[in-house]
Amino acid sequence: MKTQLLEDEVLDMMKLENQFGVFNSNMMMILSDEDKAYVEKLQGLCLEQEEKIGRIQGHNTADYYDWFEWAGSHGLITRSVDYPHRDDLEIGMKAELLRCWTMDIFNPQFNMALGASVLSINPISHHHNGRETLLKDLTDLLDGKKIGCIGITEPKRGSDAVNMTVKAEKVDGGYVINGDKCYTTNSPKADICAVYAVLNEEDTRSTMVQGISHKEWDRGFTAERIGIPSVNKVHIGKTIFKDSFIPDDYMTGGPGEGYNILFEGLVPERIGIAATNIGQMWGAFSLAALYSTVRKQFGEKILRHQAVGMSVLAKYHARLMSISMALLKLADAYDAKREDLVGISPFMNPFVANASHMKEEAAQLVHELTYECMHAMGGTGVTDQTKMPLIQGVSEIAEVVGGTRNVQLLIGSRTINTMIKMI
Repeated sequence: MKTQLLEDEVLDMMKLENQFGVFNSNMMMILSDEDKAYVEKLQGLCLEQEEKIGRIQGHNTADYYDWFEWAGSHGLITRSVDYPHRDDLEIGMKAELLRCWTMDIFNPQFNMALGASVLSINPISHHHNGRETLLKDLTDLLDGKKIGCIGITEPKRGSDAVNMTVKAEKVDGGYVINGDKCYTTNSPKADICAVYAVLNEEDTRSTMVQGISHKEWDRGFTAERIGIPSVNKVHIGKTIFKDSFIPDDYMTGGPGEGYNILFEGLVPERIGIAATNIGQMWGAFSLAALYSTVRKQFGEKILRHQAVGMSVLAKYHARLMSISMALLKLADAYDAKREDLVGISPFMNPFVANASHMKEEAAQLVHELTYECMHAMGGTGVTDQTKMPLIQGVSEIAEVVGGTRNVQLLIGSRTINTMIKMI
């Protein structure tokens, strides 16, 4: 923020502590005492960091990648996987939801960058098989000492992620990878990439492999940044593999196993994306709610005007509470069935369609809610006086990240077809 437009009183009302207060007054009543204590601990860590960076309005001057090690040291990058070197953290999908909601209120684009690193963490966590090489990568990623990304999407394939063209060739001691990936979040900044490739483009499903490539290797990967103005604080790239060698010790999935790992990761990924969308909504709603109680127009707090108080805040408060409670229920169910899902075919996983439905519903709502809350704040909502533009930017690409709208609906329609066949 170069030029301050708002009075100190108004800026102070929208501080992070009060945003957390809005969230707490709504959600703490439905959380257990253990979950409340967990959320309060996470919020305390974010408040300490906010104080440390000087309460930069909107955090617009910060390089979020500098914060990875801080986040990692406190277990703030993910809570969805077991840590091989720590046993003092709450772990599970519900714990991850609450982490996401806290971190997105703190800074939505930073949490987006964290989420992309998590996508490289998940396959290593589930498929390291005790290998020291991969355990070292896993702990470095979890601790924020390394930044990760995942190479799935390709320039000529887009949503048709299965039919890849990036080529893998088996050689002595490992695999050589050739080809380009695109829309790879974090890759220009990343140290590690979990990449998918195929031995045979005509038979992608049974020949798909996955391995962990390091940028620092002589034959690792390189990346060029793609300009996506909506999320200008997050580095998204074209990721280039040119005769890139991945040793056998760094392969998480051999021929055909890569395909299963790809689908195995989509359920937690899409639940996680829905969680971040909801966290972003809490960030946008809390800012608008706080602002509307101190900003006056026509002699009244703008909250008192029907166009703001009823048509925006009350309306979206109801929808936000409903989707938050729905995702908490899904997370509880996922945690309860987590062990039963190990090794199950993606086509038999009951959470596949639910995760897609929840992701698409949250992605639509975050864009709508953020837009309306931003405009309820008038000019303030579109300036760098608050984090609202950061939330708005992420919301603009919400329906593309993790699979476009039509892909999620396609999954849903196929599930309905399968459901009817089983009757």
